[in-house]
Amino acid sequence: MKKYDVIVIGAGNGGLTAAANCAKAGLSTLLLERHNLPGGSASSFVRGRFEFEPSLHELAGIGTPEEVGAIETIFNKIGAKVDWYNHNSTFRLVVPAKEGDKDTFINENGVEVTVDARMPVGFNNFARKLDEIVPGSYESCMAAFDLSTRMFKVFECLDNPGKIPSVLKYVPDVLRMTTCTLQEGLDILGMPKKAQDIFNTYWCYMGVPASQFDFLYYLCVLHTYIKTGTGIPHNRSHEMSLSIDKVIRDNGGDIWYNSEVTKIIMEDGKPSGVVINGEKEVYGKYFICNSYPYAVFNELMDKKDVPEKQIKMLNARKTACSLTTVYLGMNVTKEELGITDYSVFIAPDSDSDKQYESVQKFGGGFCIINCLNEIIPDCTPEGTCQLFLTTMTFGDVMKDIKPQDYKKFKTKVAKDLIETCEKALNISITPYIEEIEIALPPTVSRYLNTPLGTPYGYRLEKWDSMIPRTAQYMNDQPFKNFFFCGATQERGDGYGCAYYSGEKAAGIVIKKMKEGK
Repeated sequence: MKKYDVIVIGAGNGGLTAAANCAKAGLSTLLLERHNLPGGSASSFVRGRFEFEPSLHELAGIGTPEEVGAIETIFNKIGAKVDWYNHNSTFRLVVPAKEGDKDTFINENGVEVTVDARMPVGFNNFARKLDEIVPGSYESCMAAFDLSTRMFKVFECLDNPGKIPSVLKYVPDVLRMTTCTLQEGLDILGMPKKAQDIFNTYWCYMGVPASQFDFLYYLCVLHTYIKTGTGIPHNRSHEMSLSIDKVIRDNGGDIWYNSEVTKIIMEDGKPSGVVINGEKEVYGKYFICNSYPYAVFNELMDKKDVPEKQIKMLNARKTACSLTTVYLGMNVTKEELGITDYSVFIAPDSDSDKQYESVQKFGGGFCIINCLNEIIPDCTPEGTCQLFLTTMTFGDVMKDIKPQDYKKFKTKVAKDLIETCEKALNISITPYIEEIEIALPPTVSRYLNTPLGTPYGYRLEKWDSMIPRTAQYMNDQPFKNFFFCGATQERGDGYGCAYYSGEKAAGIVIKKMKEGK
């Protein structure tokens, strides 16, 4: 029986990238996926005459032809080709006024609001717009971007700790700032509170509010969105998955779909193979896993084989937020609907911590509405458009919903999100819905096999954020020949973070194979 150099479990973004890098390096590579197509969340689905994007809001790190970004660099290195559509704005934040609010105004949609901010691409452009909305915030905003620019020099060296001292001259304040939450860091820079609220809008992409979010990590997340804008594949995120699938095959790698790993075979205290669909055994030297550690240790391994430190680590970490998305195929154009932005964040309060409180359960008034036609005009048939509305929750929010009430409940959730958008933007959505699909946490859980339906991994809390996770990466892996990748790793959730984690895990395996270890 053939023994592979590396077996990759799961064809999500991290697993695909890991397999592509290993195959391109000449390693005999097998990628196993329980579904019949690659990508995990990076896919697409069809309802009626609409093809929907399941989860990608925008992908930072694509860059421009003149300045290629980090994610496009990963794709270029393996030879994956994607038809990118660039998006040259960031977000619009709308906070409708509540009774008793001060400093309200009527926005262009005729809605009374406390905040309505459209933020542009480019550090200087972003800072000037922020200063226009909140006078006196320009210098603190530019100071934040200056710090994020210098921090990337440190982040590039985190995997090689010996190099860090040579770059600390660029960031002499790094030791001070590594202990700061986002709120504390912006306070140190002197950014006004209202400006902070706008600056912190992307907190929800990682699921951690300003009082808990790692300051330096958030700066770098925002940096990648603001620097050169974002990209969207023309044929949904499934285009990215298929392009990497092709790279694996072109370089001699094997991909087996409809092949669920049901057990990890152990020999001499380390993995030696896997059982597929409860029957077929396949053996390998190294393993890269895109599944959640929680699922691996509870479902694929005997309890006696799980290292004790892994149990302690999982018990210490908290499951990140869960997502709910309502996909809408509209029988009118975005212009007829009155949609003028790609990405609008609608929040009950401008403060991220109060937003966080509002999403502890459904119906808190927080919603992100995206219109893909704003970037890709031909993504739907002529005379139509597609919207997707996203909100988040924390914990087991479905525990009290009985099976017989599930359909009624998810219909109510969708109605609430639609009405939130209609009211905040003063538009009419409901009469023009041609197709609707609703994905609650159980939907995500069934498809991705993740706890509580989270696609976000474990919460990036201050004690467990990017810097400590990176420093402890090798110690956090369960075996010397088994490495995790994907949303549960050091950079957390996000397509770009998953691609990076897959490349990193593959790099370690390739190096070990070349050294003969």
